[in-house]
Amino acid sequence: MAIIELKSVRKSFGAVNIIPGVDLKVEHGEFVVFVGPSGSGKSTLLRLVAGLEEATGGAILIDGREVTALGPAERELAMVFQSYALYPHKTVRANMSFGLEVAKVPREEIKEQVDKVAALLQLTNLLERKPRELSGGQRQRVAIGRAIVREPVAFMFDEPLSNLDAALRIEMRLEIAKLHQRLGATMIYVTHDQTEAMTLADRIVVLDKGIIQQTGSPLELYERPANLFVAQFIGSPKMNVLPAQVAGMSLAHMPAGAAHIGIRPEDISLSAPGEGHLDGRIDVVERLGSDTFAYVTLADGSLVTVRAPRDSAAAMGDAVGIRFQPRRVHAFDQSGKSLTI
Repeated sequence: MAIIELKSVRKSFGAVNIIPGVDLKVEHGEFVVFVGPSGSGKSTLLRLVAGLEEATGGAILIDGREVTALGPAERELAMVFQSYALYPHKTVRANMSFGLEVAKVPREEIKEQVDKVAALLQLTNLLERKPRELSGGQRQRVAIGRAIVREPVAFMFDEPLSNLDAALRIEMRLEIAKLHQRLGATMIYVTHDQTEAMTLADRIVVLDKGIIQQTGSPLELYERPANLFVAQFIGSPKMNVLPAQVAGMSLAHMPAGAAHIGIRPEDISLSAPGEGHLDGRIDVVERLGSDTFAYVTLADGSLVTVRAPRDSAAAMGDAVGIRFQPRRVHAFDQSGKSLTI
């Protein structure tokens, strides 16, 4: 386990500032997820920590030792990439052993370590197979196992599940969560998928344009977003955002300076027209089994997503009212900053 600290870390490519300046501390054994849209700087930040990119400024420390000028091997970190990068001509055992062989670890020690990690990842029966004989999930477990056998001080994951189908992504999310629980290792994980971030992280770091928008536990970010960007990025479906002066909405409880209100789909209910805070008409109804989502267009043209009971009778074209849970309404100023209600 390791403590990883970033102090005013910057990264520029020519005149373009990708990371204007980041301060962050990852504690011993913490699972931290960097999340954000494409181009937010999350992978660049991970590569700076791993030593795969050279920092333009600032300092990177691992367990109090500055490693800013050190190469990847000297940082004793393990990387797991989106691409499995397995040697196709080598067996699973040989793929997992390769790094230890390069480091000239004794043969018996290598075998013992690989066997131990293979058992941990349920790969024991696959050790003599080649990558082409494995499923996508099995290959990703081999890539993770190759990282574990090195006994690194921390693990770096760069969108490791992006190449998997939906069912395998769910399965591997569970595997990575259980792995963290068993190893107790420090892990930094990059993803653009906020569902992965919410289900895996002890703490989420939300990035946009190389700037940290907010850090906190998944529930903290979900329930108390610092700004509109976080409010709409975290959560699926995303938070509804309406102009604060939207017709028919009582704003008596809103703070001064409120320009937008936000409300999550599960904090809105459907009612008869005239019996809610606002009226509208249902454009689309999605029935997903466990949930029903109604998409309601208001008089001003705003679209509101409502999570309704799965057996809701809501139908396309229905005139409806929508009722908010007042205590669940968020307020934001003109710049998008969250306001206390």
